[in-house]
Amino acid sequence: MSLFQRLFVPFHVLVYRLSGGRLLGRLGGLPVLLLTTTGRRSGKRRTMPLLYLEEDGALVVVASAAGAPRNPAWYGNLVANATVQVHTRDGRREMLAETAADEDRQRLYDRFKAASDQYAGYETKTDRKIPIVLLRASG
Repeated sequence: MSLFQRLFVPFHVLVYRLSGGRLLGRLGGLPVLLLTTTGRRSGKRRTMPLLYLEEDGALVVVASAAGAPRNPAWYGNLVANATVQVHTRDGRREMLAETAADEDRQRLYDRFKAASDQYAGYETKTDRKIPIVLLRASG
């Protein structure tokens, strides 16, 4: 994680929480959520601001890591423990995370590319298949 990210992510999370998502609740035309996962090794709760779309009642996020060669740590955490906390402007709730099936992945990723050009660039930077995650209400 770059120095900018190490400084900006906690600032973003703080401002989002204090304002209920009214500030920093949208970036690049897309809504932002706060995703809290439990560290697969540390057991610590970690929160990341992520852009999202909605699809059939699910919130959809991309584990792009800006095209880095490895998946972001939060993705590994939710693979190990699918129960996550999500904070949107509508409030906080517990959700279950699942990686989109291959047959749905490209269609969903194309939706992100249509909403923001940055996602097309991420694909060209990496050889990995960038995971798409569906967050659904638990219970």
